[in-house]
Amino acid sequence: MFSAICNHHSVKMLLSNIDVYPTLNFLVLTIVTSIAYRIFYNLYLHPLAKFRGPWYSSCFSLPLAIISAKRWEHQWVDNLIKKYGRDAPIRVAPEMLLFPRPSSLKEIYWDRSLNEKSTFYGTGLFGPPNLFSALPSVEHKPMRKALGAAPWALGDLRKDWEKSMDDQILLFTKVMTEKANAGETVDLSDKVAEFAADIMTVFLFGQAWGFVKNSRDERGLIHHWRKSLDLVGFVARFTLFRKHIINLPGIASWLLPEPSSKHGVGYLIYEADRAITQREYETSQGVYPEKPDFLQHCLDARMNDKPLTPLQKRSNVTLLIQAGADTTATSLGAILRFLATTPGCYAKALVQIREAEAKNLLSTPVQDAEVRAHLPYLMGAVKEGMRLNPSVTNWLPRIVPPEGKMIDGFFVPGGIDVTSQAMVVQRDPVLFGPDPDAFRPERWMNGKDVELEHGMFNFGVGPRVCLGKEIAMMETYKLISEIVRRFDIEVFKKGIYTSAGGLLYNKDFIVKMHPRTVD
Repeated sequence: MFSAICNHHSVKMLLSNIDVYPTLNFLVLTIVTSIAYRIFYNLYLHPLAKFRGPWYSSCFSLPLAIISAKRWEHQWVDNLIKKYGRDAPIRVAPEMLLFPRPSSLKEIYWDRSLNEKSTFYGTGLFGPPNLFSALPSVEHKPMRKALGAAPWALGDLRKDWEKSMDDQILLFTKVMTEKANAGETVDLSDKVAEFAADIMTVFLFGQAWGFVKNSRDERGLIHHWRKSLDLVGFVARFTLFRKHIINLPGIASWLLPEPSSKHGVGYLIYEADRAITQREYETSQGVYPEKPDFLQHCLDARMNDKPLTPLQKRSNVTLLIQAGADTTATSLGAILRFLATTPGCYAKALVQIREAEAKNLLSTPVQDAEVRAHLPYLMGAVKEGMRLNPSVTNWLPRIVPPEGKMIDGFFVPGGIDVTSQAMVVQRDPVLFGPDPDAFRPERWMNGKDVELEHGMFNFGVGPRVCLGKEIAMMETYKLISEIVRRFDIEVFKKGIYTSAGGLLYNKDFIVKMHPRTVD
């Protein structure tokens, strides 16, 4: 006891003899010196010092994270292109270069030596590694092989899933007709988001969750997904947080949605766990779904001759809705807004539909093959809307191999992240003409579409291209065709196209639908 008191007294005496101010001054001086050295090194000594870019984002990752969290990234990147041009890479982060020209896409995303994803993807906020977040190619390749066969091929989708899609389209047009007859205005960006979410739940679980039927965001799934994007974008861009803070005990689990939640992504995780458990029990009893859905596809998948782990099953099941529903909804809303607000475009699309109808070339609803064969203007409108308002403008960096790499005419040192971005390459004036900011579906006609596709980055390109591209294109072609065929759109409010964490969505597109009769 006496020893403890003496030790306590000694500590107090020692502390009383310390002059706090010199200590604080030394600490402040150390911090300032460290910051000053980091700025000097990154601007003048770093291997990327020769590349142009904002000084603040060239020195620190935090500014880019703040720009994302404030939802300024879309405008910020646009300003970078106006300031620095498209002829050379732009340094957007201490270790990352943005390549603005479409010619860079092939060299970055098709080159096997650049197939390693940056830790930018590895936030951990979407749970265990899935097909999107798997970083090394040695992890991605077997997972892609396991999950990338049927049902993703266009032929399989038409044979197995187009009828289900038709049912949802007819339900959508029925609900929209009822609202129109009641004189209601609707937020069309919300309504197409509900449609896209129902399509994904049909494809995933075999039945719709009722977004369209009940005319609401079931369990707040869409709202909570969008709400989570700011945090995901901030963590991905802030290197200190991504590499160190997120790995502290309890941090990732604290940030992740709880499966016990009754709403949003947490409910999606709960429902995925419940559905997987139930389906595994049914199949163990010899009961299989009449038509294999993506859930069954995940259960049947084999990676290196072994079933997916429970966490991999859950992660890839939830990924489909997270990645597929709202991104497709963004495309649907953007295309309809451009068609309805660009003089003459909606009328041209309708004329072509009427001409095809007169020749008995269209079913009800329109089939995917019919759109591709007989409605070139509408197809051009779809691609043009996706070009101008991509649903994903996230940084998609790949790591340069240790020996370095020539990319689009510039040598990049090893270990550097290199990326492009859909909003940048898809408005390239060399490829898309002197009016890259204009909505002009005709640019995709007369045999030009193959050439222009080389500049499209909406679904990614290369070995890691979005697995759901064909299902997204199919539902987009079909729904847009059927809306133009059945309704006139009276626009009350164009709404806004807003970014959050590298993804974009539409809101407040307020319209009144005026039905037409379809034979």
